[in-house]
Amino acid sequence: MDTDTVQTLLLDSAHDSRITNINLYPNRAQITRSYNVNVAGGHTKLIISGLPNVVDRNSLRVDGRGPAMIHGVTVFKVEKQQPDKSSSLLEELKGKKAQANNALGRCKNALAAVGSYIDRLSIEHLDISKLGEAMDIYDTTEEKWDNKILEVEKSLEVIDTQIQEERQRLEEQVADARLRTQVVIGLFAVDAAELQVNLIYAVSRAKWEASYDIRVDMQNPDALVKVVYKAGITQKTGENWENVPITLETAQPTFGLELPVLSPWHVKHVSEPVSWGTRQRTAGTASRYLDIAAEVSEDDEDDMEEDFIEANTAFVTSKGNINATFRVPGLTTIPSDNEEHGVTIANLELPATLAWVCIPKGNARVHLEANITNSSEFMFLPGSSNVYVDQSFIARSNIPHVGPKEVFRCPLGVDPSIRVTYHPQTKVTSEIGFYTKSLKHAFSQRITIHNTKSVSIDGLKITDQIPVSQDASLTVGLVHPALTIPGPAAGLSGVVDLTSKLASLTPPEPVRVSPGVVAQWNGADQPGCDASALGKNGRFDWVCAVPAHGKVNLLLEWEVTTSQKTEIYGL
Repeated sequence: MDTDTVQTLLLDSAHDSRITNINLYPNRAQITRSYNVNVAGGHTKLIISGLPNVVDRNSLRVDGRGPAMIHGVTVFKVEKQQPDKSSSLLEELKGKKAQANNALGRCKNALAAVGSYIDRLSIEHLDISKLGEAMDIYDTTEEKWDNKILEVEKSLEVIDTQIQEERQRLEEQVADARLRTQVVIGLFAVDAAELQVNLIYAVSRAKWEASYDIRVDMQNPDALVKVVYKAGITQKTGENWENVPITLETAQPTFGLELPVLSPWHVKHVSEPVSWGTRQRTAGTASRYLDIAAEVSEDDEDDMEEDFIEANTAFVTSKGNINATFRVPGLTTIPSDNEEHGVTIANLELPATLAWVCIPKGNARVHLEANITNSSEFMFLPGSSNVYVDQSFIARSNIPHVGPKEVFRCPLGVDPSIRVTYHPQTKVTSEIGFYTKSLKHAFSQRITIHNTKSVSIDGLKITDQIPVSQDASLTVGLVHPALTIPGPAAGLSGVVDLTSKLASLTPPEPVRVSPGVVAQWNGADQPGCDASALGKNGRFDWVCAVPAHGKVNLLLEWEVTTSQKTEIYGL
């Protein structure tokens, strides 16, 4: 072939290519399509059609295998094609339908005439011997026209079906309106060759979301918790993904990677009153824009995404210790139906410890939860979870972002077999001091725990609190349990010494209250807790071991001392 002659090849993506890989991100997908083409020596213009409208034009790139060079790539969108409104077959069917409707009308008129004749028949002028013959003729005539009406109606149904099929055929002759993106690739080959051209592009309207099934066996508390890690894949890109390999990516495409700039922060005394009118006008402008935005319907949004290609987007993907990649086993089919299709990423068995938690001041119900360690190599993305305890559905909760070796909490519902009673609070007020009189308010709170199980439980956490003073003339002291607030040792001077001392603080050891019961500041058992902040919010925990069918009594005592005989708010 003359090298100055340009060969043109037309390829339809749906029929002349196959998807070799899909990298699916939480809010978009990267598609790899492969085309096999035979080119002659010289220049070739390869026109690829049938690509989704939601292709990100800036993401598209071309590579391949074979003795050829790529001279250029152009991406554009073709205009919508309107289907033919009619055809010779459709007009013929419409004529048959009109004839059938006319025949149906004649049959009904004939049937009505027979009925009208019988209604006008006078018995007085009819020979009684001929009455039976007349009725037989009427019955035969009625049956004839009834059968003919049924025949015509069936014929109409057949014609309507044929009309619908012909109209559908006319619409199918037009390319899918959602697949109007075309790519033109310029190739040059010295000699005729067979090439493999790969088209890689990103599309929106595709996503995957993580979900989980968590199963706990209470009959065997030492057993591992079973976690089914699943992915819900949804796409409405316009192209069907049939028997394709899918890789799930946890990386999020990021926009605007620049660090923020801190402008100078100036403060001054206000010399002029604030103009409220200016603020009001600004709010009005914002409201006006909100109203305009609210008028755009979901259908309009679909049309906008269909007609315009998204641009100026960038993918920032980092793997290794930051993001994870999951390869879905085998080949998967995901139609473009905007419906969620579930696939299983992994079936895991993870170690967990069960814990019972109750805050009786707010609600006396005891909540059961599992602290699960992600001992797998999988990174858990945030997602919803269905929780099953002893094969029964208990609750629906959310899993946070959890990396390998991290621990996350999973609520398992309420355990009614453990009953907690929060008794009425008692208060005693007395006057103390000889020369300087002060008032002391002593409070007492009793809590009773009853384990109705046939087995003992360990690690029941009861959380309560004492008030925190915000007035220098008020002193709040915890009497029982005898917990002390950690703080820097006496004799320190200077900010540097104090800071270094606070940084070196360690959480104090739990205080033994009674056999099987210890007390600690709330949060002291959390890894990496700030020891200098313990007790500052007034919250603390009892951690209890309760025997089978046994009871445990807890006592909280605290006092408030004030030098003023004024009402104390908050008590």
